Amino acid sequence: MNTAPPDPTTTPALRAAPAAGPAPAGWLARLRFWLGLNAALLIATLLTRTLTPGAAPLTPRGVLLCLLLTALGFALGLAYARYWPLPAAAFARVGRTLLLAVPTVGLSLALGLLLRPEISALVLALAAFLGAQWRPAPGPMPTQSRPPQSR
Repeated sequence: MNTAPPDPTTTPALRAAPAAGPAPAGWLARLRFWLGLNAALLIATLLTRTLTPGAAPLTPRGVLLCLLLTALGFALGLAYARYWPLPAAAFARVGRTLLLAVPTVGLSLALGLLLRPEISALVLALAAFLGAQWRPAPGPMPTQSRPPQSR
């Protein structure tokens, strides 16, 4: 008669459940972040135009351009973060940020010269920077049905 305890790796009922990671971030979380970014940028733009003497009022074209530039920058930042995730080392983070910032600021300046937008084209660079740093909120903590076994 076998009195040894069952092997947890072979007994289906005792196998450890796979660890659940953070909840997957869907398009809704990204959309909420982008809308919040636009709300903050548009409020800042309206305040600066109000406090600047002689500044023209913001038109619907300027608002649409701001939405377009932040969407483009945020998408660029998300793509950048997907292919080059944020490293743990501080110096590597600085290098990665510079390699993102230099082209996006150049693209922003070029768009600013070509389009002559009512709003600063540097919002593209800001949105790209924030998109590259964006992380989804962690999901619910996984629960364990039994204490973990030591190995």
